Amino acid sequence: MKYILLGIIQGLTEFLPVSSSGHLVIFQHLLRVPESIAFDTIVHLATALAVLIYFWRDIARLINPKALMAESETRKLFFLLLIATFLTAVLGFGFKDFFEGLFSSVFAVGCFLILTGAVILVGEKLGKGQRKVADMNLWDAVLIGLAQGAAICPGLSRSGTTISASLGRNLDRGLAARFSFLLSIPAILGAGILQSKAIFKAGTVGIGLWPLILGFIAAFISGLFAIKIFMNIIQRTSIKGFAYYCFVIGLLVLIFSVI
Repeated sequence: MKYILLGIIQGLTEFLPVSSSGHLVIFQHLLRVPESIAFDTIVHLATALAVLIYFWRDIARLINPKALMAESETRKLFFLLLIATFLTAVLGFGFKDFFEGLFSSVFAVGCFLILTGAVILVGEKLGKGQRKVADMNLWDAVLIGLAQGAAICPGLSRSGTTISASLGRNLDRGLAARFSFLLSIPAILGAGILQSKAIFKAGTVGIGLWPLILGFIAAFISGLFAIKIFMNIIQRTSIKGFAYYCFVIGLLVLIFSVI
């Protein structure tokens, strides 16, 4: 039951701007569940599958050579995603040891959750939601890619930082979320592959097969649900409510971490 709950938390918080890594760290401490690379990997792969299924039409166009040749906006979106992904990888590999060290600190999670809330408010303040794919440029990809790279920090929401960076660049709200979710695919899959190598090297998953299966299913279903809900929310209204949620949870984590 604990692993089903953790899977649901991962699926929901991966796509809502509240930090999946931060929530996993918090609930693993609360439920007294030991950290497991295998479980972390499998639930992240489940959320990647959720994005692939939800955005399969966009992905089909982005990997279709004919569409890339014939459609300038599809071609531009592909190359901007490629640039942003490259910068995410550079930042992630360059500060890998630093980021990994933060996962043992609940206090750090609280700080980054509060930072997530601040980033969301800034993005909402700056964003006018006017620019489309045709208006995007290199600097959009650079800023959003670096935002995703920094979000490896536990408690700093990946979707929160990338969407807020997109809003800050005045991208259309629907495009901001779409670009963020498409950008998450190579990041999540890449992290999953790297973690899988560590699992194979260890020669064991540690927690057994059923927790992995149940966690995968829970994360996949809740992930699909979260994407659908969030896409409706961001196109209709402000996401400031998530910022206030991050402030409250972040402050509670800070308080309990020092007691």
